[in-house]
Amino acid sequence: MPAASTPSGVIAIIRLREQRAVDEIFQALLDGGVRAVEVTADTPGAFEAVTRWRGKGSALVGVGTVRTPAMTRRAIDAGAEFLVTPTTMPEVLEIAGAAGVPVAAGALSPTEIDTAWHHGAAAVKVFPVDTVGGPAYIRAVQAPLSDVPLVPTGGVDASAARTYAGMGCVGVGVGSALVDERIVAAGDWSELQSRAAALAAAWSQGLAG
Repeated sequence: MPAASTPSGVIAIIRLREQRAVDEIFQALLDGGVRAVEVTADTPGAFEAVTRWRGKGSALVGVGTVRTPAMTRRAIDAGAEFLVTPTTMPEVLEIAGAAGVPVAAGALSPTEIDTAWHHGAAAVKVFPVDTVGGPAYIRAVQAPLSDVPLVPTGGVDASAARTYAGMGCVGVGVGSALVDERIVAAGDWSELQSRAAALAAAWSQGLAG
């Protein structure tokens, strides 16, 4: 899973409705120390951005909100280095696995998490984790499922990232606390870089204990 191989452990989620995925977003995230970038499939220009960004800089680039075989193939054709799903779809995992593309499959309950893992997910995105107790929920799930690499997602800020790192999670998915419409519309790349740096630092602090 990308988060496991990145120093920051932070997967930046670019989910936009009104703005396109422009190159300045990617550069600001890189400059802030983020090493995994997920562009959701419903973001304007998502697949084109993945194609442009792959191989540039030190970050892995993937596609999120992948839910169908057709979307899986399109993401892989665009050059996605990993996929992220909101749910566990065996067909998606099968196609991605055949192509050698790792998937962080979305799940919430212990049964869903274990099912995703046994269907070949490289990691399991626990989403929306903030609605079910956040770190307390992750701690409870880790007890019986200690072998499953978890990526808590939903409501993650710097403080939560620090906590999850200290708990042994392989990464966190961070959306609006990092990239949001306001920042992109304003072109406030220094603010985006600052947010990225704070999250990357928080993750490192959590790992260090």
